[in-house]
Amino acid sequence: MVGHTPLKGHHSVRGMQMVTTPQGVDALIGSPAKPVLLKSTTTLDEGCRTIFAAAPVAVVGTRSGTVLTGGEPGFARAESDTRLSVLLPEAPTPGSGVSMLFLLPGLGETFRCNGVAGRSSGGRLDVTLTEAFVHCARCVLRSKLWRAVPEPASVTAPESGPLSVPGVAGFLATAPFALTTSRDGDDNADTSPRGDGPGLLRVLDGQTVAFAERRGNKRADTLHNLTSCPEVSLLAVVPGRGDVARLGGTAQISVDPALLATMALRDKAPDAAVVVRVEWAELVRSPAVDALWAGPAAPLPDLNAIAAAHLAGRGGRAAKALARGLAGSMSGVTRRALDASYRSALRDEGYE
Repeated sequence: MVGHTPLKGHHSVRGMQMVTTPQGVDALIGSPAKPVLLKSTTTLDEGCRTIFAAAPVAVVGTRSGTVLTGGEPGFARAESDTRLSVLLPEAPTPGSGVSMLFLLPGLGETFRCNGVAGRSSGGRLDVTLTEAFVHCARCVLRSKLWRAVPEPASVTAPESGPLSVPGVAGFLATAPFALTTSRDGDDNADTSPRGDGPGLLRVLDGQTVAFAERRGNKRADTLHNLTSCPEVSLLAVVPGRGDVARLGGTAQISVDPALLATMALRDKAPDAAVVVRVEWAELVRSPAVDALWAGPAAPLPDLNAIAAAHLAGRGGRAAKALARGLAGSMSGVTRRALDASYRSALRDEGYE
């Protein structure tokens, strides 16, 4: 379990060093490798449909917030090569951005879909796809989402502010995994995973939380979005629990050394942190979350093979040859090599 140093006597957000431009984000994070961008797809092919058939839940982000939906495999459907539908009782405004992240119990990799809201009927929302891609396993591995049930945390809740809602501070102190929904200036939405030890969403005061931006695939979707639109919503989960914490507010990107030092692992501080001014927070029962702890269905799809197939469909000759080979042999030696690379990367970040 990753420990966190409590942040005591922090200075105000107003005094922190912030990154406010896309150029600043690129200078801080760097550029993603070309295959990271090429593995996305705009077509709901057989691989995407296989994921929908196996995934029991998805986290969905809209302007109203971030929610967990589903409950059993097949709740999401590919209606055509460019349209899907998901269970979502509260329909967003047609034409607004919608983002989804599909979780498959037992798998580290997740599947992200972004699109535009269409009509809603009978509790199902129609979404026109703009982009879909397999997300690497680092966030889930950091959180030990499928392997560890954290002990309840004993914390002193803030005396006032949205985070003083009963149970919220204790839940956040225990939660190792969260999803962040952001959007750009054109209302394109994105829901990204965050994984760490318990206390991932660190309560700074009654209206402020912060979380570390650990190393990833360098897409930095959330950070880029925050430079044009500060509005965010978050959803946090605790393994084994049937409720979730939901928050909403505005966020900034901090590179303040004092804050980052409190998030260091083995003296390795993150590159940045996201600081959220919370406007509302709630702890709610979520029936769909039970499906996460019911155990993996069999057989599980190989999301890395699906990602390789998507890369093969978009890359150049060399990339296509490599991706086709990976797609046809993503098991055994290849799988072990990938897992070893994940472990090496996490050790380099300071994780045990």
